[in-house]
Amino acid sequence: MTLKKMMVYGIVILAMLFWSMTYIWYKVVFEALQPISVMVFRLLFSSIFLFLFSMLIKKLQIPSKLDFGWLALLSLFQPFLYFLAESYGVSMVSATVASVIISTIPIFTPFMAFLFYGNKISIFNVFGIIISFVGVLMVVLGQRLHFDGSILGVLILFGAVMAALGYSVIIVKLAGKYSSFTIISWQNLFGFFYFLPFFFLFDWHNFTFAVIDTRILLNLIYLAFFGSSVAYVCFTYSIKNLGITKASLFTNTIPVFTALFAYLVLGEILPIFNMMGIAIVLIGLFMGQIRRRS
Repeated sequence: MTLKKMMVYGIVILAMLFWSMTYIWYKVVFEALQPISVMVFRLLFSSIFLFLFSMLIKKLQIPSKLDFGWLALLSLFQPFLYFLAESYGVSMVSATVASVIISTIPIFTPFMAFLFYGNKISIFNVFGIIISFVGVLMVVLGQRLHFDGSILGVLILFGAVMAALGYSVIIVKLAGKYSSFTIISWQNLFGFFYFLPFFFLFDWHNFTFAVIDTRILLNLIYLAFFGSSVAYVCFTYSIKNLGITKASLFTNTIPVFTALFAYLVLGEILPIFNMMGIAIVLIGLFMGQIRRRS
C-alpha cells in the first residue's frame, strides 16, 4: 500500500470519527434547542469558517452557472433533507440506533453508482458490505438482538439514508471539477438558506426562550466545525481518491465509533459480543477494499 493511499484511508477514517461524535453532540444541544435551530446555526458557523479558510488558503472556486444548479440540488439532498431527517430521527431514538441506520448507506451506494454511472459491483464489495453490516447489528443490538426505540424515528432516519444516496449521485459530478473546500463551502451556504425560512416559521419562538449555556454552545460549535466542515471536506477528498462506493463503505464504522465513544464519554459498558461485532465490521471493511485479480 502506497503512502498516499494510507493517507487517504486515514483521512476518511477521521471523517467517520467526527461524524460518530455528532450523535453525542446532538444529544447535548437538543437539551436546549429544536432540530431546525441546531441546523441553522450549525450551517451558519460552518459556512463562515469554510469560506474564510478556503479564501485564506486560496482553495475557493466560483462554480459555473450550470454547476451552481447542481450545487443547489446537491444541497437540497444534503445538508437540507439529510440533516432535517437525521436531526429529528436522533431526537426520537438513541444515538447508537441512529448511527446504525445511517450505516446502511453503503449497502445501497454501489447500486446507485451502477444505475447512474455504470460502475461495476464486485463480489468482494457485496460480501464486505454484508459482513460489515452484520457486525454493526451485533454492536448496536447486542446479544439479545432486541430493538427498543421509536418506529417513526427509524423511518425518518431511513429518509436521511435516501437523501444521502441522492447526494452521492450528484457529488460525483462535482468532485472531479472543484476542490473539496469549494464544494462543502457552497453546499453548507445553500443549506443554511434552505433551513432559514423554516427556522423563522417553526423554531423562532422556542429559540427566543432557549437557555444556551457554554456547554450547549461548545457542542454546537463542535457540530459546525468538525461535523459540517472538517468531516465533509475529508469525505469529499476520499471520494476523489477512492470512489463513492469504497468511500461510503467506511460509514459502517460510524456506529462502531459511536458505541466506543458512548463507553468512553458516558461510561456505557461494551460487552464481549459487541466487541466481536467491531471486529466483524473491520473484516468487512477489509474485504470491501480487495480488488479481484485475474
